[in-house]
Amino acid sequence: MSAFFSRISQGALCAALFSVLSVSSAAASEQSAPPSGAVLKRVVLVARHGIRSPTQKIETLNVKTGRSWSPWPVPPGQLTDHGRADLHLMGDFIRHYYAPFSGLGGAEKQVCPHTSSLFVWADAADTRTRQTGDILAQSMSGGCVSQAHSLAPGQKDPLFNALASGHAYADQHNISAILQAVYRHDEAGALPQDVREAEETLQKLFDPEGCGHTPAICFTAPARLTWKKGAPHASGGLALSATVSENLLLEYAQGLPATVSLPASSSDDSQIALLNIVLPAHNYQSETIRRMPALAARRGQFLVSAILALLDNKVPPSPAEAVFPQDAKVVVFAGHDTTLDMLSALFGLDWSFKDQPDPTAPDTVLGFELWQMPDGKNQVKFVIFHQSLKQLRETLPVADRADHGQPQVLQSRLCQAETVCTPEVLARHIAHAG
Repeated sequence: MSAFFSRISQGALCAALFSVLSVSSAAASEQSAPPSGAVLKRVVLVARHGIRSPTQKIETLNVKTGRSWSPWPVPPGQLTDHGRADLHLMGDFIRHYYAPFSGLGGAEKQVCPHTSSLFVWADAADTRTRQTGDILAQSMSGGCVSQAHSLAPGQKDPLFNALASGHAYADQHNISAILQAVYRHDEAGALPQDVREAEETLQKLFDPEGCGHTPAICFTAPARLTWKKGAPHASGGLALSATVSENLLLEYAQGLPATVSLPASSSDDSQIALLNIVLPAHNYQSETIRRMPALAARRGQFLVSAILALLDNKVPPSPAEAVFPQDAKVVVFAGHDTTLDMLSALFGLDWSFKDQPDPTAPDTVLGFELWQMPDGKNQVKFVIFHQSLKQLRETLPVADRADHGQPQVLQSRLCQAETVCTPEVLARHIAHAG
């Protein structure tokens, strides 16, 4: 794999990220949007897959939570037809959004555009990511491209997870020490208030006396850490709360009957209120583990290297020996919520949505736009596309939102001291600082 992408020094990257990410996001500078006369040169997009069923069997969830969950129409961890339809809408919106730049006019013109301007690479490890790549290739090309590129089905792609593929190794001693300190802090009752409320709400709804039973169904039990396949895995109350809250969101987005509801109401508004209460547990779990710089740096070293190369107008070869098209204006990577969490840490990004409690919900797409300024210099603009809970549940067009689907512009902490966030600044902080 080292022949495909320039390797990032793991020690330097970790040191740089710890230094940069320790700065409060409130201190991030307000990089301005590209001025009049700027020219969009390339767009790199990283997408989460569409709505899937829980990765655990429903029977397992029933045992773990003491409640009967609604059955799903697909096996564990697979995309649903509803999810495919939602994902098509996201791909259609992005195609129209970037059409003036990319030329991806598709079916409306009745003539296929030069399809090499779009290149989609999907994580081969799971069926849902391969199918997501295919759907985005089809929808973003107006039906002119039928399939995404990927490694062989089931193969672990180091581009998306260098730890799982065996191309990188986590510092177990260092990472365990960091996480154990976090968990000891939590045991002392210092969890964020919204996370405590999430755990307590789930406990009341699923099994009010569960923490006193044997076996216990306890959403407030202390967190525990184990290592599996070279990566940390959490268990205990926070992990259970994180998993259950995400599954409740997926259940709602799919339009299934609610497993639990807030007292005295089962309306959609009540379900949305419940999701807003319980999702902080999932988000906090992601923040403490998935977005940990020491872990993200090793897991994502190849993907971040590829993105930096693309933003530097270089064309990195793919892991399958197939070279990215020289004229690829839009490059898409189809991965997981863990991929978005990883890149959030590596590029110093944070985001949230008013109409969606999960910042990495199904179909969420992180964008890196490369703009050439009037003076000839390049600037990177970060954007995030998402669908609201209502859009996911009712399969509504992305443009139905109050902001007409406009992506949210993000500010990178890596560029906090800079007037303009350039590819060189990003590369310096990520690959050479520290």
